[in-house]
Amino acid sequence: MPNWLIDLIEQHSTIVLFRHVFPDMDALGSQLGFSLWLKNRYPQKRIYCLGQNNSLSDKLGFQMDEVTEDVLKDSLGIILDTSNASRVDDQRFTLCKQTCRIDHHVQVESFCDQEWIDDHASATCEMLALYFDHIQAYLPKQSAQLIYEGLIADNIRFTISTVREQTYDAAKYLYSQGVDVIEAERVNFNSSLLDYQYETLVRKQATVSNKFMYAIIDQKEYEEAGLTFSQAKEKVYVLSGIDEIEIWALFTQMEDGIHYSASLRSRTIPIRDVAVEYHGGGHECASGIKNLTLDQVHEIIDILTKRS
Repeated sequence: MPNWLIDLIEQHSTIVLFRHVFPDMDALGSQLGFSLWLKNRYPQKRIYCLGQNNSLSDKLGFQMDEVTEDVLKDSLGIILDTSNASRVDDQRFTLCKQTCRIDHHVQVESFCDQEWIDDHASATCEMLALYFDHIQAYLPKQSAQLIYEGLIADNIRFTISTVREQTYDAAKYLYSQGVDVIEAERVNFNSSLLDYQYETLVRKQATVSNKFMYAIIDQKEYEEAGLTFSQAKEKVYVLSGIDEIEIWALFTQMEDGIHYSASLRSRTIPIRDVAVEYHGGGHECASGIKNLTLDQVHEIIDILTKRS
């Protein structure tokens, strides 16, 4: 546990929380949940959350803050759930007086003054819950709810390889703070009719090669279905849970209408090295890549077909 974290927080009257671009629930849960705890514990401090608003933040009922550069220059910047500097959603984090990072991805670079990295954790939200439990913190119910939602989203209801004994300790602590597990399930795993129809399209587009399943979705297809790029690229999970499939991937055309993002997943076979080769990253069995050409998409398909 980072003994320096509370000291660093208490040294600053302004704290700004950042997370990665195209945030998932672990990114938003850690950012928003942490911010609510800070506001409750330090009501005299100025606390801000930065980054682009998106459909998930709208669903949660939060709007990101706006601050001037002068505010940032006198602040502590806390970067959550972000593996490299280029993925921070608001590059002005570099203006902060001091910075620290809390993250569960494999460390590929150091870009903050202080860093707490635990790539054995199933989620950044797990790390926060264990930390708050360690310091015997009181968590406001809404803060605990957001962190729990981030926890079960990233570890897919405690079913991935990085789930460990401490993961359940984190969940137990959050539950003791008043978490509504039914609401957490709804936020993370319920689908709208629009989502359901699009997920059906992704499954119809899927191709199986050896024990590898993938789908390539063009911009026109997800826009006609009423989804944004950030919503469409998250649908890789609809290809999971098939006994005969060891690796699955979703390639989604980006908003420029040219390049593709890749969401790569596997049950146990390492795939992170493939993402890194194409300037992406992530976890051993869950990685992502941006700005791929269609030729590169097919190269990756060939690599993962052979690996499966």
